[in-house]
Amino acid sequence: MIDFEDLDKAEGETELSPPELFAANLIEWSLERHASDLFVSDIDGAILISVRRLGRIEPVRKLARDYGRRLQGHLRVLAGADAGESVRPVEGRGNITTPDGSKAHLRLSSIPTLYGQDVSIRLFDPVRGARPLDQLGMDSVDVRSIEHLIGQRSGLILVTGPVASGKSSTLYAMMKRLNDGTRKIHTIEDPIEHALSGVMQSQTNPRVGLGFAELLTVVLRHSPDVIMIGEIRDRQTAETAIRAGASGQLVLATVHSTSTAEAVDMMLQYDSDHVFLANALSGVINQRLVRRLCPVCRKPASGTDNREVPERIRCRMKDAQPSIFDPFGCHLCHEGGYDQLIALPEIMLVDETIEAAIAKRVSATELEMICAEDGMLRLAEVAHSYVLRGLTSLDEINRAVTDPHIASMQHHSKNAG
Repeated sequence: MIDFEDLDKAEGETELSPPELFAANLIEWSLERHASDLFVSDIDGAILISVRRLGRIEPVRKLARDYGRRLQGHLRVLAGADAGESVRPVEGRGNITTPDGSKAHLRLSSIPTLYGQDVSIRLFDPVRGARPLDQLGMDSVDVRSIEHLIGQRSGLILVTGPVASGKSSTLYAMMKRLNDGTRKIHTIEDPIEHALSGVMQSQTNPRVGLGFAELLTVVLRHSPDVIMIGEIRDRQTAETAIRAGASGQLVLATVHSTSTAEAVDMMLQYDSDHVFLANALSGVINQRLVRRLCPVCRKPASGTDNREVPERIRCRMKDAQPSIFDPFGCHLCHEGGYDQLIALPEIMLVDETIEAAIAKRVSATELEMICAEDGMLRLAEVAHSYVLRGLTSLDEINRAVTDPHIASMQHHSKNAG
């Protein structure tokens, strides 16, 4: 097995292995560590291999330039891209079987840089990649809320959050739950990330005039029961999605915003009719991804005894004693202290009270207050419950959520330590 732990080694034993074998071992190693992306990049005097693991970039290995460029060329061939093109960006997709027999799907993009090329590969693990709804790491209360939303025959469900917040994973988990053979399901994606047997999946192609809006108009002629829209990013798509949700289809879609209330405001920014939106909208899921503490090696944080549990999140504690933990590191989590990414959601279930507020076009701030009074836990409150249950650390939560109370907890914890 090739050693991927020695970052400083720039040449030597790697040159004894053909690039094809090196690539297969590298991808296998990356998948074992739940890496989502692999980068093989020209830097000054060498080729740097790095991965994005649990949302963070980690350097892996430096290679001699000649060998590294042969590796880049092989990866481009694997993805069906032009191995000789170095002036223009190239893209491709492909599959690989690793030495242990695992199969993975690759999506490659290569662009020219100052020192050569940056080859970026998104890794899709068909076994570990598309997790079921109850394995995304959400609380069982939130899972039941999502099950309630997708159990409806029609309506618009929005999934929101910044880039790399796990929106696609949540959408795919919802699609897998719905895909039981009793519904006709269509998706409009850019790009298609996972193949779902029995689901009609279409990819946008702007070069021939097929964007989200154009494809959605065509899909509606195919009598779908469920439509998944990869992203609402223009007025026409927003209007058509709302109309479909109000007229009998179940529509799942993503928008970019930072809260459930802002997602509603974003839809209104597309000049959507507020009364029509209020009638069509079933719910909004706003989420972030946080790293879960390794349950084997996590350690109690200093000065965190006798933590008070706010009344609003008491129901989420599941009779657990409130405890705060820090990462430590062991062989099971590859010495990182965290073992996987989990979803941190804020879920708005639209009832008569919230529907009336949207119909009145209240501000995002007012809508959030109404939702909280109606029973919705804000993102920061869900994050607080994750910390007190030892699911993740204060440091990790403060990276994902901006909240003065949680920041204060971290400050006191560091001072106590």
